[in-house]
Amino acid sequence: MQAYIFDLDDTLYDLSRHRARHLRRAWASWLDELPDHAVTAVLERAVQQRIFFRDMQTFLMDAGVDDAALREELVAVSQRTWFTDLELDAGVAGMLSALAQTARLGLITNGPSWTQRAKIEQFQLARWFPTMIVSGEFGYDKPDPRIFSAMLDALAVRAEDAVMVGDNPDADVRGAHAVGMRAVWVQHPHMQYPDDLDPPWRTIPHVRTLLDAVSSS
Repeated sequence: MQAYIFDLDDTLYDLSRHRARHLRRAWASWLDELPDHAVTAVLERAVQQRIFFRDMQTFLMDAGVDDAALREELVAVSQRTWFTDLELDAGVAGMLSALAQTARLGLITNGPSWTQRAKIEQFQLARWFPTMIVSGEFGYDKPDPRIFSAMLDALAVRAEDAVMVGDNPDADVRGAHAVGMRAVWVQHPHMQYPDDLDPPWRTIPHVRTLLDAVSSS
């Protein structure tokens, strides 16, 4: 393969694990006062509901934080540290560095510019990805074929010579198939593979195993 195109969230890092780890740190002034089982329940619920800044006030009220000043403080700490707490999953940097020696790399991520660009900067993804497309800037989300075609044009490769790597069967696999690309599905606990979708070229348990999976082709 001449090119590998990656998704970001839940592909290069585990967003659910980040959310739980981040909130445990950011909300320590409140959570440290709770028994362990209550802390676990709060974090599990936060992960399940996929809460972000806009959801936090309501979530905290529902969780029993009646003090408005404390809620404001907890939300403010989270807003200051959400992105600086981000870490690539173990083994990902090494995998990308190795792959970049033999193939062209691109990144397509769904989301608003301000969140996705903050993640890109925190992860220093420009080290590996000279070409990155953020859907909030492009105007179309995956699986729209136009966003994949734009990446193929930017990388100057044909669809049959490129692979999409991502965790979302609809956004990543279906979108890649629509333009004639192969796809590697990175299995994730919150994603089920649709019965109506053609199988991916490869299925892997974690993106760091990509090199082993494609070398067996």
